[in-house]
Amino acid sequence: MSTLQKTINILNKLSEKQIESIYSYVQFVSSQQENQTQTNIEDVDDILNHIIGIIPDSGKSLGDYREERIRERYGHID
Repeated sequence: MSTLQKTINILNKLSEKQIESIYSYVQFVSSQQENQTQTNIEDVDDILNHIIGIIPDSGKSLGDYREERIRERYGHID
């Protein structure tokens, strides 16, 4: 028996007023989920533009950036 079927069986035992309260709550939860998914969806181009703006283009390779970070953190390594 699915969760929905179990829930329907329980709802059949409740009064109309109790069912209305549950319905209102389910509507609220559903609207929160819809609002959350709409605000979390961001265009991939916008995300990439934010990421690209973080690192200025100085002509260095990723290896150069890595070595620079290691030197900043740990000092000069021979």
